[in-house]
Amino acid sequence: MFRIPSFHQMEMTFEQAAGMISARANGNLLQGMEDMNDLWMRHATGNSPYADDEEFFDNWYYECNAYNVVWENMAPLFVEAA
Repeated sequence: MFRIPSFHQMEMTFEQAAGMISARANGNLLQGMEDMNDLWMRHATGNSPYADDEEFFDNWYYECNAYNVVWENMAPLFVEAA
């Protein structure tokens, strides 16, 4: 999940979030999630055009919020049952 600064946090439904993330990968939600994670990892390792995290979130806060909504809703599917 992204640690989004409070002034960039926003509410959206799962349907809105899933649509935004899957649109990044021609309708493939999982690939869209992986693409967003890759985008962040490149930034975190200094391989992005953004000078700092603030600039990154200025450009990607919609997608980062969508990623978090999808993550929160999908994570229970991957938890091993006790």
